[in-house]
Amino acid sequence: FRYPQQATDELGLDILGVVPRLEHGRKPESRTEQAWQVTEAFRTVRMSVSQAREAGPLLLTVSSPSSGDGKSFVCSNLALSFVSAGYQTLLIDGDVRRGTLHQIFSLTTQPGLTDYLSGNAVLGEILRGTESGLTVITSGSRGERAPELLASKRMTEMMATLATRYEVIIVDSPPLSAGIDPLVLATHTTNLLMVLRVGETDRRLADAKLRIV
Repeated sequence: FRYPQQATDELGLDILGVVPRLEHGRKPESRTEQAWQVTEAFRTVRMSVSQAREAGPLLLTVSSPSSGDGKSFVCSNLALSFVSAGYQTLLIDGDVRRGTLHQIFSLTTQPGLTDYLSGNAVLGEILRGTESGLTVITSGSRGERAPELLASKRMTEMMATLATRYEVIIVDSPPLSAGIDPLVLATHTTNLLMVLRVGETDRRLADAKLRIV
């Protein structure tokens, strides 16, 4: 992708917002300005997502065509934006293969999502509070059966329970190139937000993967 409008013109996707590229090595005053621009960008995405929601809690799966597109960065900051607006928000790391949200929020991976789905943890054990007021469920223990657990009845029941407790639930999924995991997770939330990165995302790969969706 060379510019954001290609997402609409070539893929038929609605653009919910554009997040500026973070540039490291800037002077302190420049970094402050950059942080403000990012905050405003996610506020715009939050408002766009909120307007698109139907009645009831907002359930949203976030993915990207391939790794390195910035989906976890978008997930974490979008979730924090909802918290700052006063929403009871839960962020779930559904990337049970290579999840990184525990690193972003300085949490341990276990117990997490896969531990609950496999029956090795109860729901209260995997709900982690953060200083920001955001609740996080980490990816949990990794294993060969981990992806299969996402399609389990226990996952469906868990999402139904959590939807009665939180106003916003955001699920960070693996990229579409990793397999069917994002599609499975999207069936639990009924909404899928796609992250495309200008200068990084392969347009032809994105087109091919979105045709499957």
